[in-house]
Amino acid sequence: MEAIIIIAVIVIGIWAYGRKKRSDFASEFNIVFPVGKFKLKKRGQPVAVNEFTLVYPHWEYAKADGTKDARRSSNSLIGGDSTLSVGAWEVRCPNPVHLYSLITELRSKGTDISLIPQEQTKMNQGSVMSQARHATSLAELIQTFYGKPDLFSHFCADLCRQQGYEVTEYNEPGFDFTAELGGVEGLVACSCLNVHSNVGLPAVRKLVDANVLEGTQELMYMTTGGYSSQAIALGQRERVHLIDGTQLIGMVQQAWGGSASSEGIPYTEYTLTTEELMQGYPADARIVP
Repeated sequence: MEAIIIIAVIVIGIWAYGRKKRSDFASEFNIVFPVGKFKLKKRGQPVAVNEFTLVYPHWEYAKADGTKDARRSSNSLIGGDSTLSVGAWEVRCPNPVHLYSLITELRSKGTDISLIPQEQTKMNQGSVMSQARHATSLAELIQTFYGKPDLFSHFCADLCRQQGYEVTEYNEPGFDFTAELGGVEGLVACSCLNVHSNVGLPAVRKLVDANVLEGTQELMYMTTGGYSSQAIALGQRERVHLIDGTQLIGMVQQAWGGSASSEGIPYTEYTLTTEELMQGYPADARIVP
């Protein structure tokens, strides 16, 4: 009985010590801990740079795509702790999604934490999008998306959202996203062209053909250039709304004002979504965090 009491006292002591560390950490950074199992350790000196590493589980024996190699009778997921160094603290968590929730909470309260490569890429994209939103001319808008066709389609989707549309982005032949407003859904295709270039008949035809399968009520094409006479004729016949460069920059300025912004990129622009975080898991081991 005495041994059981001693063990219980030790367990309670460890639990109480862990609770105190969590309380001290939360008070220092003015945060509320998200869901998750966190191991905290306080060092003597704060780190020079607050940074983190996300560690995802992987199969002991994996196929080329990262999924489980079923040919192995004994094959299990191998995990590890994701880590955060912030101030004088080291935080470990076995779930990368949970650790990232803590990082997001810290950033929301003003703690500066270095970006990982995925976030840096997203921030660079956010910078491009911000610059485009405040373009003062069509030439500036075209220059912003030069060599970035995928970002241009995201921008057009964002522009439609600003106009009240519910947008779903796709990677399908013939169109880039769907836009729905008032129960009416349509397909939208986009292309960033030189101001003197025209969208031709084949591009508009692809949009029309895509709708044979999709069956939406509306069609729209958005470009920074213009349209060939054949494309215009098809658009009129198939009731495709053809948005040219002049109309597009007008929509941009109406949506965002067209004035240059001196504001930095907020952390929410590069915060990874749960879906983006889950891409780090093997495709056959993605679970709700």
